Amino acid sequence: MTSLNEIPARTESVELEPLREDKKKIFEDILRYFETNQRGYIKVPTGWGKTFLSKHIMKKYYDEGKLMLFLVSKNNPLLSQAYYNRKKNQPLFPNSALLYSERRVDRKELAATLRALGQKKGEGFVLFASLQTILGKQSAEIKDLILKFTDLAIVDEIHNFINNRGNDFLNEFGERTKILGMTATPFQGVVGNVKFVDEIAGDMREIYTKTLPECILDNELAPLKYTIAESSEDIFEIFDFEKGLGELDRQDLFLDCSTPDRLKKVIRRTQLAKDVYDSMVKQRHAKTLVFCAPVRKRVYGVGGGDKEINAFHAKLTSSIFNGDISAKKLEKDIEPVLPVDFKNYTPEGKFRDAVFISSELPKDEQNAILAAFREMGKPPYVLCTVGMLIEGFDFPGLETLILLRPTLSMRLFEQQVGRVTRLSPISGKQQGSIFEISDSIDSLYQRFGEGVFSGEKVDQVQMLQPEIRLEELFSEGDAARAIEEGKIEIKKVELGLRGKGKGVKIKEVPVKLPPTSIRAKYFSRLLALTEEKDVGAFEREKRELMRAALKFRVRELRDAEELAKLAANVNKLKREAYEDRRLGDVSRQHKPKVFGEVEWLLKLQALNSLKYEGEHLSLQEKNRILKTLGFEPDFRKIDSHRLKCLKLGSAHKTIPELVKVLGFVSRLSSSETYQFLDKKKKEQWKRELLPAVYWGFCFIEDSPELKDLFESTEWDRRVKNIIRQK
Repeated sequence: MTSLNEIPARTESVELEPLREDKKKIFEDILRYFETNQRGYIKVPTGWGKTFLSKHIMKKYYDEGKLMLFLVSKNNPLLSQAYYNRKKNQPLFPNSALLYSERRVDRKELAATLRALGQKKGEGFVLFASLQTILGKQSAEIKDLILKFTDLAIVDEIHNFINNRGNDFLNEFGERTKILGMTATPFQGVVGNVKFVDEIAGDMREIYTKTLPECILDNELAPLKYTIAESSEDIFEIFDFEKGLGELDRQDLFLDCSTPDRLKKVIRRTQLAKDVYDSMVKQRHAKTLVFCAPVRKRVYGVGGGDKEINAFHAKLTSSIFNGDISAKKLEKDIEPVLPVDFKNYTPEGKFRDAVFISSELPKDEQNAILAAFREMGKPPYVLCTVGMLIEGFDFPGLETLILLRPTLSMRLFEQQVGRVTRLSPISGKQQGSIFEISDSIDSLYQRFGEGVFSGEKVDQVQMLQPEIRLEELFSEGDAARAIEEGKIEIKKVELGLRGKGKGVKIKEVPVKLPPTSIRAKYFSRLLALTEEKDVGAFEREKRELMRAALKFRVRELRDAEELAKLAANVNKLKREAYEDRRLGDVSRQHKPKVFGEVEWLLKLQALNSLKYEGEHLSLQEKNRILKTLGFEPDFRKIDSHRLKCLKLGSAHKTIPELVKVLGFVSRLSSSETYQFLDKKKKEQWKRELLPAVYWGFCFIEDSPELKDLFESTEWDRRVKNIIRQK
């Protein structure tokens, strides 16, 4: 147990490397913000230096004799990194303490120190603590003193504090305490059920933001190369869909290794990652992190009874990368035989080239693996894990990341990408490289049919497509310029055999963003499912088609050509629905209107992206795009074209009508009101009012009233998800 006597009295100043000029400005802006505000957060990518900036903020308060709390949730390594001055092997702040479960501090002494500091004033102090320890029964007195005397609370990874005990704890602070949140990903949850940092409190505001592309362009993060390798496997045959599309409500899909055939397919898919690695990673000693997929069911042929194997895919992947198992060796085997014991060490007790890390390993062994992995030029070179190291793993020397797990969480995806974007003067890496193994998702539309229209399943299914996830990742900031300058590369690889015994041939093909052709492909699938149905008013189908329409972007003529084909197809379906005598009376009344509304919203979204995101296009190019979309080729008239779409497609023909309807939606969608609506009213809310949200979003910049509504914190999360995931 650590005694507070070990905490030295403040006899020396805190020494920090100076901030760069641009970060000095941010530092000053944050201090100025807190002169009149209590809460705020900054959003910057992993590796930008937010913890370093926070140390300068803490030093300012520390020198003024203030009491501070540096708080994290579930990330003790990050807490320790912030607490220590590694160069001097001592605490960064002479008057400070570190409190978390694995470091047992005398709580009575700490409480006495906090009480004395709170009453005495004039002496700076920083408590670095984990949320779980503060909320523990043994820390009740410490918690009360923190809430009473803290001047500044800095919350790292504040996205972990949304709508939970951490959120409740932050809301217990009084007006004297300033709260600064820091995050690379200001949201939680899977597509369709996302919660945002702004929901922590009504006065929580974004103070500063910088995007990944902007940081790469400014040389604050390493250039990035993202390579997609498509397996020949059907995602339905690789992952476990025991609960149907309900599996997409989780952050991750589970591998299915429960039969010989399924296990062989998983091995082939993992072998593909090894083949890509062998062909494309030129520096054989480059440090590589592999994120593997979880396994829910018992693995065929390994283990006894129904016993599950912890981190099985990480163990399997390390064995494949070490050459213990190969897909080729298993081709002739009817039933694959795997080693029961997966080994991280050579017979001489040294680390193998590829190793796995899992929570079941003793802490000392985990620490030894991580320490060895951080040592450049020595094994292990490949580290395989399932759920560990996604957040807070700080290793600038990491050059390569391999993704073997599709995720439905953009937060998780961004955190994974952030592992390889740090600059590293030690390794001298020129860029961070990411390889993702993707599978065909076509079968999900075929197998589940109209089920994809339930809830948010359309968005969830499409999020399994890497190009769509990348579009979401690069939706903010000047990604187009970073791509044009070669600082962000996105490629697909096509694999073939060079010839007998000559290995695998790799061909790289550039990937275009936005992925209009892919979105058009899946939009057509939704149209085909709708065309086949006779389901009354087609309410679900309309909402999901409209949501999908708002995902499209036009960056070049080719995008406009794709959308023009789609719009023509929708128009054709509309005309056919008018004449389809097989439809019931209700369907015949509504189906053509559904297609008509979708057609004009699709065109409106194309016009919006041309107007607001087309700065890189010449006037001539813009006019050609307008002509391709079926409008008069005069960019000066784009606003009249947009209003024409609203008039012809929407039930609310003018912007003032939209303002009126959406004001009603805003009142109904507030949590206080929505919970008291009966089922019939809620269905009416979805059917009649929700489509107006899609139309309204397209005219935010045209109407101050709409802008105020859409930026309001009063909107319920159901509407926020629509707005912010567009």
